[in-house]
Amino acid sequence: MKNILSKIPSVTPLYLDHLNTRSGTSPGLWLVMLVPLACSPGLNTAYISCSPTPRLLAFLALQVGVCGIHLYKQMCASGTYDNMRSEDNRESPILLRVLIHPYTPALVTAISLSFLSDIHFTSAILATSSCAWILYELTHWLFRTFPGSFSLGEGAMVGQTGALTITCSLYNLLSTFLLQKNKSEFQEISVFLQTAVLVFSSMVAGLYKFPLLHHPQMFMPYICMCGSVGVAVSSFLLGKWTPLWLLDVVTMTQARLSLLSLWFGLAVFSAAITTWARRKKVLATTVLRKVYHIVIILAFTPGVLLEPAFTHIAAIAAVMFCLVLEMVRVLEIQPIASVVSRAFSSFLDEKDQGTLILSHIYLLAGVASPLWLSPCALYDAEEGSSLSPGSVLPLLAGVLAVGIGDTAASVGGTYFGQKHWSGTKKTVEGSICGVVAQLVAVLVLVFMNIVDMSLKAWGHFFISAALTAVVEALTDQVDNIVLPLLLYTPLMDL
Repeated sequence: MKNILSKIPSVTPLYLDHLNTRSGTSPGLWLVMLVPLACSPGLNTAYISCSPTPRLLAFLALQVGVCGIHLYKQMCASGTYDNMRSEDNRESPILLRVLIHPYTPALVTAISLSFLSDIHFTSAILATSSCAWILYELTHWLFRTFPGSFSLGEGAMVGQTGALTITCSLYNLLSTFLLQKNKSEFQEISVFLQTAVLVFSSMVAGLYKFPLLHHPQMFMPYICMCGSVGVAVSSFLLGKWTPLWLLDVVTMTQARLSLLSLWFGLAVFSAAITTWARRKKVLATTVLRKVYHIVIILAFTPGVLLEPAFTHIAAIAAVMFCLVLEMVRVLEIQPIASVVSRAFSSFLDEKDQGTLILSHIYLLAGVASPLWLSPCALYDAEEGSSLSPGSVLPLLAGVLAVGIGDTAASVGGTYFGQKHWSGTKKTVEGSICGVVAQLVAVLVLVFMNIVDMSLKAWGHFFISAALTAVVEALTDQVDNIVLPLLLYTPLMDL
């Protein structure tokens, strides 16, 4: 046994000395704790009856957060990796080698799940070890395939998100297949979305595994084949033909049809203003990006308030569509790639330095992330009742932090800014404008009887908004994805 343990390596599968991160950016390793913190409300006993269980997501999120320690360890060892690899097995104590092994968090998480939830240990160890493997492989693949596109923290956070999404989708779909029980509307939506996630992930893996699929003659048939597989699998799991089920979901209420009309109009407006601005060159890129922030406010606010479950579907569909377009652009699949490249140039900012253009995807995902992370709030809509006042504000965290706060900070800093934060172009006056704008937005919701706020809750929200504004001013990480997660976590405690 001692001989076996002595051969356990103490290094993580990520070799950070081989990674090409975005230039001029700090590592941002603190980002690895954002997703675990945002998922932590799932541990609350108030959500124990929710299905799919948020407790699995919360424990897996804590696991991938602990795995961030391995990232930090490897960053410190960067440049001395070859020496460390040869000396670790000889010099590190066996117990220490076990404790810092990259898969130790998976074992600890599996044991915790088996004791603190109704998940069997065998299922738990399969889920946690799969999550760890996907995390390491996906994060390494991101840095290797798209050099210069991420800071260390951003790449790790994207890897965490991908690992959690794929693992939870696999677990929930297998549970659905084995149990075959009657499902509520939101559970049916979950099955559909999780099938879409797995099919989409497989499609991306196939595109990068087989370069032959990059040819235009092969790309479209491949996309159609993946779509057909997705329809077949989801139809089997739902017990209904997916296109007809999806049509029923879309046309179930007048509010959903109205939202579709609104979103279509906003999409046409965004495309029109992008084309006009690119041809006339009359709007600065920064100003144009803030126009998109306003579009996001108009799209998500009524969606969250009226039909959060439906908006949940639409947001995932929009992000997947943008990811497909980005793949087409990066893989240079003509003639679409050149059109997409010209359109996406409007979204470029100083953080889009590498292979990928991710600003618009980060914006969509950041604003929608509270909908995806919320343990049980969307169930209220399924029963035909309005969301409870306590559940609305967390779902609007992305709209408040990025759509309203970030936009107001940018405009306020431009017109009133005089005192700059140390080492940045951001101004204190701009940050104050961002906080005030968020307070005014919440006040409007209170007057409309959408949100109920006590004096203590107001103080809690003010501190949360102020902290988010300071982070927005000082961080060099991508704020579109960081700020919503920062604001969402404390709002879950209101």
